[in-house]
Amino acid sequence: MRKRAVLVLRYYEDLSESEVAKIMGCSVGTVRSQTHQAIARLRRLVGEPVTLEA
Repeated sequence: MRKRAVLVLRYYEDLSESEVAKIMGCSVGTVRSQTHQAIARLRRLVGEPVTLEA
């Protein structure tokens, strides 16, 4: 749940890492690590992007 909240606040609400940390009551380092983990999980779930050949 925290990873989802971090992604929504960072990218949907366009807040800085420090703003997200303040809202969530954690450190900037925690926001960074949660963001990294969430994006890595999304990449695993979605898979590699498909490229179209011309």
